[in-house]
Amino acid sequence: MYYLVIACIFFGEVLVIYSEQIGARLYGIGTYSFGSAFVWTLVSAIAGAILLVIGYMRGVKLHQNIWAVTALSLSSILIVEPLFNYFYIGHVPELGSFIGFLFGVLGILAVTFL
Repeated sequence: MYYLVIACIFFGEVLVIYSEQIGARLYGIGTYSFGSAFVWTLVSAIAGAILLVIGYMRGVKLHQNIWAVTALSLSSILIVEPLFNYFYIGHVPELGSFIGFLFGVLGILAVTFL
């Protein structure tokens, strides 16, 4: 059951982040209209939201604590989103963004291990 919770939350975050990134790429960088880019992102966003809800429900039932589930969700975002930004969109962080990212990593480590 624990691995199901991890998988649902991780892949739910992946799908939601993917939908954000593909929307940004198609509309912001590409030549798609807002409506067509939005439709392309909608399917993966809905699938990701379903997985996230399942993961949160099962995770809270399993742990009896929302904070463990939230830390897992934030850790997934912290791992996946920068990778998508760099490898899919092709943008590197500026100094302020990179410092903010490092503080986010430190915060997640503090929540996880302290």
